[in-house]
Amino acid sequence: MKEYFSHDYNARNDPKLQEVLFEHGIAGLGVFWCLIENLYEQGGELPLTACKSIAFALHTESNIVESVVRDFNLFQNDGEKFWSNSVNARINKRNDITEKRKQAALSSWLSRREKQMQSKPDANVMDCNAIKENKRKEKNKSISNDIEREKAKTVKRFCPPTLQEVQAYIQEKGYSIDAEAFIAFYESKGWMVGKNKMKDWRMAIVTWSKRDNRPATSKKSQTNKSCNDEWT
Repeated sequence: MKEYFSHDYNARNDPKLQEVLFEHGIAGLGVFWCLIENLYEQGGELPLTACKSIAFALHTESNIVESVVRDFNLFQNDGEKFWSNSVNARINKRNDITEKRKQAALSSWLSRREKQMQSKPDANVMDCNAIKENKRKEKNKSISNDIEREKAKTVKRFCPPTLQEVQAYIQEKGYSIDAEAFIAFYESKGWMVGKNKMKDWRMAIVTWSKRDNRPATSKKSQTNKSCNDEWT
Protein backbone atom coordinates (compact mmCIF):
# COMPACT_ATOMS: atom_id res chain seq x y z
CA MET A 1 0.00 0.00 0.00
CA LYS A 2 1.40 3.37 -1.01
CA GLU A 3 1.77 6.07 1.63
CA TYR A 4 1.77 9.80 1.04
CA PHE A 5 2.92 12.80 3.03
CA SER A 6 1.48 16.28 2.81
CA HIS A 7 3.39 19.50 2.37
CA ASP A 8 2.52 23.10 1.61
CA TYR A 9 1.84 23.60 -2.09
CA ASN A 10 3.78 26.92 -2.03
CA ALA A 11 6.78 25.53 -0.15
CA ARG A 12 9.10 26.62 -2.98
CA ASN A 13 8.43 30.24 -1.96
CA ASP A 14 9.67 29.66 1.58
CA PRO A 15 12.64 32.02 2.22
CA LYS A 16 14.80 29.14 3.41
CA LEU A 17 14.19 27.17 0.24
CA GLN A 18 14.80 30.31 -1.77
CA GLU A 19 18.25 30.46 -0.20
CA VAL A 20 18.82 26.78 -1.10
CA LEU A 21 17.78 27.53 -4.67
CA PHE A 22 20.12 30.51 -4.81
CA GLU A 23 23.05 28.55 -3.37
CA HIS A 24 22.68 25.14 -5.03
CA GLY A 25 20.17 25.68 -7.80
CA ILE A 26 17.33 23.28 -8.57
CA ALA A 27 19.55 20.38 -7.48
CA GLY A 28 19.46 21.75 -3.93
CA LEU A 29 15.64 21.70 -3.94
CA GLY A 30 15.69 18.13 -5.21
CA VAL A 31 18.04 17.11 -2.40
CA PHE A 32 15.75 18.76 0.16
CA TRP A 33 12.66 16.83 -0.94
CA CYS A 34 14.59 13.58 -1.14
CA LEU A 35 15.76 14.13 2.45
CA ILE A 36 12.14 14.74 3.48
CA GLU A 37 11.08 11.45 1.87
CA ASN A 38 13.91 9.60 3.62
CA LEU A 39 12.87 11.02 6.99
CA TYR A 40 9.29 9.84 6.46
CA GLU A 41 10.54 6.40 5.49
CA GLN A 42 12.84 6.13 8.53
CA GLY A 43 10.32 7.34 11.11
CA GLY A 44 11.55 10.94 11.35
CA GLU A 45 15.29 10.66 12.05
CA LEU A 46 18.49 9.96 10.08
CA PRO A 47 22.15 9.85 11.15
CA LEU A 48 24.32 12.70 9.92
CA THR A 49 26.73 10.13 8.55
CA ALA A 50 24.02 9.10 6.07
CA CYS A 51 24.61 12.26 4.03
CA LYS A 52 27.33 10.60 1.95
CA SER A 53 25.24 7.52 1.11
CA ILE A 54 22.27 9.74 0.28
CA ALA A 55 24.47 11.82 -2.04
CA PHE A 56 25.69 8.65 -3.71
CA ALA A 57 22.10 7.44 -4.25
CA LEU A 58 21.12 10.83 -5.71
CA HIS A 59 24.22 11.05 -7.92
CA THR A 60 25.19 14.38 -6.44
CA GLU A 61 27.98 15.82 -4.31
CA SER A 62 27.95 14.97 -0.60
CA ASN A 63 28.80 18.59 0.30
CA ILE A 64 25.45 19.68 -1.24
CA VAL A 65 23.54 17.20 0.92
CA GLU A 66 25.45 18.22 4.06
CA SER A 67 24.89 21.89 3.27
CA VAL A 68 21.12 21.44 2.86
CA VAL A 69 21.01 19.57 6.18
CA ARG A 70 23.15 22.02 8.19
CA ASP A 71 23.19 25.48 6.63
CA PHE A 72 19.63 26.68 6.05
CA ASN A 73 17.87 25.87 9.32
CA LEU A 74 15.61 23.44 7.46
CA PHE A 75 16.55 20.52 9.73
CA GLN A 76 17.50 20.12 13.37
CA ASN A 77 20.39 17.96 14.62
CA ASP A 78 22.13 16.97 17.83
CA GLY A 79 25.53 16.25 16.33
CA GLU A 80 24.63 12.63 15.56
CA LYS A 81 21.17 12.63 14.03
CA PHE A 82 19.09 15.12 12.13
CA TRP A 83 15.33 15.53 11.80
CA SER A 84 12.62 17.98 10.80
CA ASN A 85 10.17 19.28 13.38
CA SER A 86 7.61 19.79 10.63
CA VAL A 87 8.01 16.23 9.37
CA ASN A 88 7.75 14.77 12.89
CA ALA A 89 4.61 16.81 13.59
CA ARG A 90 3.02 15.46 10.42
CA ILE A 91 4.12 11.90 11.23
CA ASN A 92 2.63 12.17 14.73
CA LYS A 93 -0.60 13.53 13.29
CA ARG A 94 -0.78 10.68 10.79
CA ASN A 95 -0.10 8.13 13.54
CA ASP A 96 -2.84 9.65 15.69
CA ILE A 97 -5.32 9.42 12.83
CA THR A 98 -4.29 5.82 12.14
CA GLU A 99 -4.72 4.89 15.81
CA LYS A 100 -8.13 6.55 16.00
CA ARG A 101 -9.26 4.67 12.92
CA LYS A 102 -8.05 1.41 14.45
CA GLN A 103 -9.95 2.13 17.65
CA ALA A 104 -13.07 3.07 15.70
CA ALA A 105 -12.85 -0.15 13.69
CA LEU A 106 -12.33 -2.18 16.88
CA SER A 107 -15.25 -0.45 18.58
CA SER A 108 -17.48 -1.11 15.57
CA TRP A 109 -16.47 -4.77 15.52
CA LEU A 110 -17.12 -5.16 19.26
CA SER A 111 -20.53 -3.51 18.86
CA ARG A 112 -21.51 -5.86 16.04
CA ARG A 113 -20.26 -8.85 18.01
CA GLU A 114 -22.27 -7.81 21.06
CA LYS A 115 -25.43 -7.49 18.97
CA GLN A 116 -24.80 -10.91 17.48
CA MET A 117 -24.37 -12.40 20.94
CA GLN A 118 -27.59 -10.75 22.10
CA SER A 119 -29.52 -12.03 19.11
CA LYS A 120 -28.10 -15.55 19.46
CA PRO A 121 -30.60 -16.67 22.16
CA ASP A 122 -33.47 -15.57 19.90
CA ALA A 123 -31.93 -17.54 17.06
CA ASN A 124 -31.63 -20.58 19.33
CA VAL A 125 -35.30 -20.27 20.28
CA MET A 126 -36.26 -20.05 16.62
CA ASP A 127 -34.15 -23.12 15.85
CA CYS A 128 -35.81 -25.06 18.68
CA ASN A 129 -39.25 -24.06 17.46
CA ALA A 130 -38.35 -25.10 13.93
CA ILE A 131 -37.11 -28.48 15.19
CA LYS A 132 -40.31 -29.01 17.17
CA GLU A 133 -42.42 -28.08 14.16
CA ASN A 134 -40.52 -30.50 11.94
CA LYS A 135 -40.96 -33.27 14.49
CA ARG A 136 -44.69 -32.52 14.71
CA LYS A 137 -45.02 -32.66 10.92
CA GLU A 138 -43.07 -35.92 10.77
CA LYS A 139 -45.29 -37.41 13.47
CA ASN A 140 -48.46 -36.34 11.67
CA LYS A 141 -47.10 -37.72 8.42
CA SER A 142 -46.32 -41.02 10.11
CA ILE A 143 -49.83 -41.19 11.56
CA SER A 144 -51.31 -40.38 8.16
CA ASN A 145 -49.24 -43.12 6.55
CA ASP A 146 -50.39 -45.59 9.19
CA ILE A 147 -54.01 -44.66 8.52
CA GLU A 148 -53.54 -45.12 4.79
CA ARG A 149 -51.94 -48.51 5.35
CA GLU A 150 -54.83 -49.57 7.56
CA LYS A 151 -57.30 -48.41 4.93
CA ALA A 152 -55.45 -50.40 2.32
CA LYS A 153 -55.67 -53.48 4.51
CA THR A 154 -59.43 -53.08 4.88
CA VAL A 155 -59.97 -52.89 1.13
CA LYS A 156 -60.85 -56.38 0.01
CA ARG A 157 -58.79 -57.39 -2.96
CA PHE A 158 -60.51 -59.40 -5.65
CA CYS A 159 -59.17 -62.90 -6.09
CA PRO A 160 -60.41 -64.91 -9.09
CA PRO A 161 -62.26 -68.05 -7.95
CA THR A 162 -61.22 -71.58 -8.75
CA LEU A 163 -63.41 -73.93 -10.78
CA GLN A 164 -64.21 -75.87 -7.62
CA GLU A 165 -65.33 -72.69 -5.80
CA VAL A 166 -67.63 -71.71 -8.68
CA GLN A 167 -69.08 -75.23 -8.92
CA ALA A 168 -69.68 -75.34 -5.16
CA TYR A 169 -71.42 -71.96 -5.15
CA ILE A 170 -73.60 -72.90 -8.16
CA GLN A 171 -74.58 -76.15 -6.44
CA GLU A 172 -75.29 -74.27 -3.19
CA LYS A 173 -77.63 -71.83 -4.96
CA GLY A 174 -79.18 -74.49 -7.18
CA TYR A 175 -78.28 -72.72 -10.40
CA SER A 176 -77.97 -74.49 -13.72
CA ILE A 177 -74.85 -72.66 -14.87
CA ASP A 178 -71.80 -74.01 -16.67
CA ALA A 179 -69.01 -73.18 -14.25
CA GLU A 180 -66.28 -73.67 -16.87
CA ALA A 181 -68.03 -71.32 -19.30
CA PHE A 182 -68.39 -68.71 -16.56
CA ILE A 183 -64.70 -68.81 -15.68
CA ALA A 184 -63.59 -68.91 -19.31
CA PHE A 185 -65.73 -65.89 -20.14
CA TYR A 186 -64.42 -63.66 -17.37
CA GLU A 187 -60.85 -64.83 -17.68
CA SER A 188 -60.96 -63.72 -21.31
CA LYS A 189 -62.00 -60.27 -20.08
CA GLY A 190 -59.41 -60.13 -17.32
CA TRP A 191 -62.18 -60.41 -14.73
CA MET A 192 -63.44 -56.97 -15.73
CA VAL A 193 -67.07 -55.89 -15.56
CA GLY A 194 -67.31 -53.15 -18.12
CA LYS A 195 -64.36 -50.86 -17.38
CA ASN A 196 -64.08 -51.83 -13.73
CA LYS A 197 -62.37 -54.70 -12.00
CA MET A 198 -64.80 -57.32 -10.70
CA LYS A 199 -65.40 -57.00 -6.98
CA ASP A 200 -67.55 -60.06 -6.23
CA TRP A 201 -67.63 -63.11 -8.50
CA ARG A 202 -70.59 -64.52 -6.58
CA MET A 203 -72.75 -61.55 -7.60
CA ALA A 204 -71.59 -62.11 -11.17
CA ILE A 205 -72.90 -65.71 -10.95
CA VAL A 206 -76.25 -64.40 -9.68
CA THR A 207 -76.44 -62.01 -12.63
CA TRP A 208 -75.39 -64.79 -15.02
CA SER A 209 -78.15 -67.02 -13.61
CA LYS A 210 -80.77 -64.31 -14.07
CA ARG A 211 -79.73 -63.92 -17.69
CA ASP A 212 -80.16 -67.63 -18.33
CA ASN A 213 -83.60 -67.59 -16.67
CA ARG A 214 -85.02 -64.73 -18.80
CA PRO A 215 -88.13 -65.49 -20.96
CA ALA A 216 -87.52 -66.88 -24.45
CA THR A 217 -88.82 -63.70 -26.16
CA SER A 218 -86.28 -61.64 -24.27
CA LYS A 219 -83.51 -64.03 -25.22
CA LYS A 220 -84.61 -63.94 -28.86
CA SER A 221 -84.31 -60.16 -28.95
CA GLN A 222 -80.73 -60.50 -27.82
CA THR A 223 -79.62 -63.17 -30.29
CA ASN A 224 -77.62 -60.64 -32.27
CA LYS A 225 -75.60 -59.61 -29.21
CA SER A 226 -72.41 -61.35 -28.29
CA CYS A 227 -71.51 -62.39 -24.79
CA ASN A 228 -69.06 -59.52 -24.56
CA ASP A 229 -71.83 -57.06 -25.41
CA GLU A 230 -74.03 -58.58 -22.77
CA TRP A 231 -71.57 -58.34 -19.95
CA THR A 232 -69.62 -55.19 -20.72
